[in-house]
Amino acid sequence: MRVIAGCAKGKYLNSPKGNSTRPIKNRIKESLFNILSGEIPGSSILDLYAGSGAVGIEALSRGAKSCIFVEKERSAIQVIKRNLESTGLQEKANIIQGDVLGIFPFLEKKGITVNLLLACPPYPLIEKSSYRDKLLIFFSLLSRERIVQPDGTMMLQQKTVLFDIPPEATSLELFDTRVYGDTQLSFFRTQIRRGNVS
Repeated sequence: MRVIAGCAKGKYLNSPKGNSTRPIKNRIKESLFNILSGEIPGSSILDLYAGSGAVGIEALSRGAKSCIFVEKERSAIQVIKRNLESTGLQEKANIIQGDVLGIFPFLEKKGITVNLLLACPPYPLIEKSSYRDKLLIFFSLLSRERIVQPDGTMMLQQKTVLFDIPPEATSLELFDTRVYGDTQLSFFRTQIRRGNVS
């Protein structure tokens, strides 16, 4: 696994051992960043289920201003730190160790806002529709509370599957879906509600 483009292009990244995290494939990562190419420079990133940090590091390498990496596994946290050091991007990064669905109070207290949310959960989690619903409700919360800015984008990687946005995630709009074999990238933004014109 390596950085594809930008100031750290060609740098190889370590991966956590075991199957508690799922590294994004290089071809899918390249497609993702081609889609987001206009949004990355100068942006603030929230990398959820960060694993090795490959997604956030790719964003930083391509000109993102900052990235917050959220990862639960202690061993993965150490890998993220090593990868940031080897790419020289540690000054633009913050790392939070904790469960993704429980980090809202921290983000709110710190007044953190981001332009891009990128989430690549382990497949054993996201394969459960109940967990996916909880995660989309969490996305909606971040959008509603403007932790993800109104013009921001939220991306979810999962196995290819048809799904509905749960009714509780009222502020989310699914605006694009890309499929690469058994992997699906779903893109969300804040639902724009227009009042009646009299």
